Amino acid sequence: MWIAAGAKDDSGGAAAAAVSVASATTRPAYEVVSDPLAKEILDPAKWDACEDKLMLLSEWRKERIGKLKAMPVIPKIAGETINPIDNFIESKWKAAGATPTLCDDSTFVRRVYLDVIGLIPTMDQTQKFLKDSSPNKREKLVDELQARNADYAANWTPFWEDALGSGVVTGGLRARGNYQEWIRKSFEENKPYDLLVLELINPRMSAFAQAGAPASGKPAAPKDYILTKNHGETLVSVSNASQVFLGTSMKCASCHNHFLNSEWPQSRFLALAGLFAERDMESIRCEKQSGKFIPAAFPFALPELPLTTSKARLQLLAVSLIDPTNPRFSATIVNRLWKRYFGLGLFEPVDDFRLDTPASHPELLEWLAQDFVRNGCDLKHTIRLILTSRTYQLRYEPALEDHFEVAKPTEPRFFRSPNLRRLTAEQFMDGVRIAVDQTLSPSKRLFRSNNSTALSRALGRPAARAEISTGRPDDVAVVQELELLNGKEIHAIVYGGKTLVALAADEKRIERIYLAVLNRVPSEEERKVAEEYVKMNGASKEVMGDLFWALFCSPEFQYIR
Repeated sequence: MWIAAGAKDDSGGAAAAAVSVASATTRPAYEVVSDPLAKEILDPAKWDACEDKLMLLSEWRKERIGKLKAMPVIPKIAGETINPIDNFIESKWKAAGATPTLCDDSTFVRRVYLDVIGLIPTMDQTQKFLKDSSPNKREKLVDELQARNADYAANWTPFWEDALGSGVVTGGLRARGNYQEWIRKSFEENKPYDLLVLELINPRMSAFAQAGAPASGKPAAPKDYILTKNHGETLVSVSNASQVFLGTSMKCASCHNHFLNSEWPQSRFLALAGLFAERDMESIRCEKQSGKFIPAAFPFALPELPLTTSKARLQLLAVSLIDPTNPRFSATIVNRLWKRYFGLGLFEPVDDFRLDTPASHPELLEWLAQDFVRNGCDLKHTIRLILTSRTYQLRYEPALEDHFEVAKPTEPRFFRSPNLRRLTAEQFMDGVRIAVDQTLSPSKRLFRSNNSTALSRALGRPAARAEISTGRPDDVAVVQELELLNGKEIHAIVYGGKTLVALAADEKRIERIYLAVLNRVPSEEERKVAEEYVKMNGASKEVMGDLFWALFCSPEFQYIR
């Protein structure tokens, strides 16, 4: 469209006014504010000299939180609630019509196990929960699962490997590095999210990197996430980081003004890019150099922090990015959590935060974002808040399920039912092993394997992380069912199950197989069909495998509902 219109220079005017950049050709070597904590953090020499960097970061975060506006007022609704999320959500149900109901215990135990640790529960774990009659057993289960730090970390690792492009090795392209162990350890120790991002963007600022540096003296934290060897490489780094940590798609603005989002003229994008690099960025419009350099500046107004600098740019970028007053950093991560546990974000698409597409519940998004930073950027805190809400515990009802259409971005979403969410390749394969063996060694979890198989690819696991992704495809294709029906890999796992022989001799085998795979007892019709199959074919190890296999192929196993 731009080319058809004559490829005219449209970089001036109102669009360019969306960002404020310095116009002077000479600026102070380092512009800093009077805030003593900001001076400590933004001055590389003072930061390096600080003996307790974690304490300094915590104090700075606390001071910056003081500059936030008041949290949104929690709506009042009929009846008692203990979770503010329910107040915000239920306050809009009157306009929606039908009132939803809570899911049963069998659904909840399977849902929360998969969401917190990425595994289905064993038969014993399922029965223990179902037999528990205490009124707060769901909250207790959430706490028990979050305390399984290694499993919690294992469940998050594949998501962040995809999002960071961990272990990319392609052709002549420069690899970012393998972040798997760093991600796993960070989540196992429940590292504050702002610290995690700080370490990634600028490893020299990491107290962990400084303390754990090898003999070479180089930081132990992941290196080369931000690549700035040349102009093109820098723009890719900006696009990737803004997508993941700001939930904002800026890539189109790297070589021209964004056609669909007036928030991002090219000048604003390049001003941000200048903080990633050691120099101001030249405006190269569709591969044509202009000789015009855009002064570096952070794109969002942060109270009492500098707009530009010509020294320690990456340090300024990292601190600005995680600043509690940054309007998109905390909102982006809490929206990702909401999407992960409900199937739809409060704003959609989750990687395209736009002012002209408001969130479905803007007050709730703001409240969650502030609550997150006010509680030390503790991911487990916000996850627990979501998982213990009534909203999370609602029964899946297809008629009440919300949907998002790009063509209708303002259509209301009421969250009266969770959305169906397909298991990831890791959840599916680990779940199969748990079901047939009733145990799973941590070393056998799929995320640990570097092998790409036909089954893992069919289930959505990328063969190589050449592209940044914060959400795997959830579409259904024939190749998936063909692989489940005919694939050698799942056949070997199922029919090699350790429990098959014992189940063949167990009078309650049908009930136990359903508990093992679907975490519920079978209906009378299901029991009748299964028993008839056993009667016709004999109670053998192979027949037990057939029953497992049939349930693995069912939509009920393949989706979180």
